[in-house]
Amino acid sequence: MPPFLRFFLRALPWLLIPVLLWWALKEVPFGEIALTLGQLTFGQILAIAGANTFLMLALSARWWLILRAQGYRIPYLTLAAYRLAAFSVAYFTPGPHVGGEPWQVFLPQQRHGVPGTVALASLGMDKLLDLLANFTFLVLGVFIVLNGGLIGGGQGAAIVLMSLVLLAAPLGYLIWIWRGGTPLTGWVARLAARRPRVGWLTSTARVAREAEGQVGTFGRRHPRAFFLAVIFSGLVWVGLVAEFWLALRFLGTTLTLAQVITVITAARIANLFPTPGALGTLEAGQVLVMEALGVNPAVGVGLSLIIRARDVAFGGLGLFFAGVFSPRLDISNLEGER
Repeated sequence: MPPFLRFFLRALPWLLIPVLLWWALKEVPFGEIALTLGQLTFGQILAIAGANTFLMLALSARWWLILRAQGYRIPYLTLAAYRLAAFSVAYFTPGPHVGGEPWQVFLPQQRHGVPGTVALASLGMDKLLDLLANFTFLVLGVFIVLNGGLIGGGQGAAIVLMSLVLLAAPLGYLIWIWRGGTPLTGWVARLAARRPRVGWLTSTARVAREAEGQVGTFGRRHPRAFFLAVIFSGLVWVGLVAEFWLALRFLGTTLTLAQVITVITAARIANLFPTPGALGTLEAGQVLVMEALGVNPAVGVGLSLIIRARDVAFGGLGLFFAGVFSPRLDISNLEGER
């Protein structure tokens, strides 16, 4: 790839931010945004903050349960802090909220003696269930959007197809490894065979084989824990819908369940774009969806600012935890004990 093209692709997410923000704010006068947010009372702000904190803590339940089933009883709030540290890395860097996962492998390994392969397998299972829940909700949201007539024709069919492909990827991978397959291991092993001088590829293939094996047998060895983890995934989404409904109500807008799910779907799609923290895509998406629902787009910008304040606050707290934990971080031995 030519250097100029490579530079352009890297810079593109940052170039999109001012364009999208300009468009979103152009559609809504600042006075209306201030008036919308000015409706919030101190008690309502505390209620939104409390709901956000509860949901943030609930996100660690699945990971905590998986580790507990494997015999590693790490304090719940400690795991929540590790997850926040990982979130801060993912949130403040370009991409669809990924990139902080190494923290969630290394911190349990180095601070609690969890073997590297167990830490990797527990995180892998947690992420697989998270992806399945996210994309299942996304498919549901897309069908609700289409049923509401907000998108139609070829665009609607393309979005449905994309959503089903996104859902099929983690579901297909989970079924594959449950049937004894090791697709990630095979890919890394082939790469290592092509580059025999790169020693860490061989070690990575070995770790991947052990981790995929543990993920593949988790459901059979711990069916109760797996079932509870799936239930937790669903409850988190119920909590998210309630959180959005509450925030919208406080902003002076009462929407139906289908409309709230439509708003959340727009926010989730915005997170798939490669701008840091979905900056610009979130605001533009909320303006578009509010206009489509016949709601004052100032509510969309106000909701975006509430989401932004929540994520920046939690991201900042995560950076604090990352700073606290980093002096003890030692990533020299990914494999750990076996």
